[in-house]
Amino acid sequence: SDGLTAGLQRCGANPAKSTHLYSLLSFLAVLSRELAHGDQGSLLVAATPKGQDKSWKNNLGTRLPEPTVCQRQADGSFDCGLSDFMAGGTQKQALTDIAGGVVGGGAQLCDLAASQDESLVQFYSEVLAFSFFTNGANKDDSATGMLPVPWVLLGARRYMNHLSGNSMGGSCGAIPAGNWLNEAISSRTVPVSVGGTQQKVAPSAFVGVASVCSACNVGDSCSHEELINNKCDLQRRHLEQDLSNWYQAFEPSMYEPSVQQAFRSVVSRIGTGPWGAGVWYGDSQQSFLTVWLATSLLSGITLDYYIYPSFCENQGNQCFVLGTSGGCGACVEQGALPGAGVDPGSCGPRGITDIISQFKGRSAQELYDALLQVGQPPDQIFDLLHGSHGI
Repeated sequence: SDGLTAGLQRCGANPAKSTHLYSLLSFLAVLSRELAHGDQGSLLVAATPKGQDKSWKNNLGTRLPEPTVCQRQADGSFDCGLSDFMAGGTQKQALTDIAGGVVGGGAQLCDLAASQDESLVQFYSEVLAFSFFTNGANKDDSATGMLPVPWVLLGARRYMNHLSGNSMGGSCGAIPAGNWLNEAISSRTVPVSVGGTQQKVAPSAFVGVASVCSACNVGDSCSHEELINNKCDLQRRHLEQDLSNWYQAFEPSMYEPSVQQAFRSVVSRIGTGPWGAGVWYGDSQQSFLTVWLATSLLSGITLDYYIYPSFCENQGNQCFVLGTSGGCGACVEQGALPGAGVDPGSCGPRGITDIISQFKGRSAQELYDALLQVGQPPDQIFDLLHGSHGI
């Protein structure tokens, strides 16, 4: 069986799940306009990186550049002036899909869900279509016939409305009853070289990358409430694996040589929310510091970090990166689900602006060493790192 057959069988088994049909029809509708005069359109480049190694450790001498921090405002805009990374629109920004083992997760490419990875694929129709080309689908294993991660699609675009990282009625994104096509879809391209030939690719990308699953490994050592309040020590003890995962997915040199120039031409910045601290319940402060550190080890790529009061996974937990100095308590009150257990009393004094001021311009090695040695809860990580290594 192939990915197309497997997908039709999965989704067809439940007629109520029709989101994938909206996605594919939207894809065809947009292309019918763009290719109406016989144009070939822009190229898509799909690739999987080589296996992990520890080459990122060679770059720990680099300095930590200041990341762009984008906090969601009440009207849905971001104070950094950029578009929501989930919706796309920022030139040369790679969208981070907070994936599990495959793109699309438990929704199996059929529907929207209360998690980012399961919903994103519906709005980025080219990603959904690529899953049709997988092989070896096994009816007894729902993950087969789906795209394994890490995986990148250079040139991916959003075909449907409406999508935001902030929860929409308990879902990640919502398809309106009418006018669901993304009429603002970009037609911009950049010239790239692929295998020695000149091509044109949209200046955007979809990157599926998994973090370590804290909740999967915690056993009986921590409660769910401790996980969602960054109070579990295990959440702080998988730094090296997460650094390796991020570097493998985003470092151009990890890909086949024929597509490396295309990767560098299309991706110059990474957009992400609380990667590592979604429904796998990592520590949101650890997560931010990990992606900041890992991105600093890449060649020619910067970080755009987005903060939501109610990210569609683990709602309210990302507020802890704000600290009381940045309004953490009010953010939790606004964004956490009632009765979920995210406690504004768990907010520590120091926030993201404090930790950036402490470490920006320092060597990546200093932050790496500090995180390896960070203390245990109940104190939040930003507070424990205050004054570390003489900083």
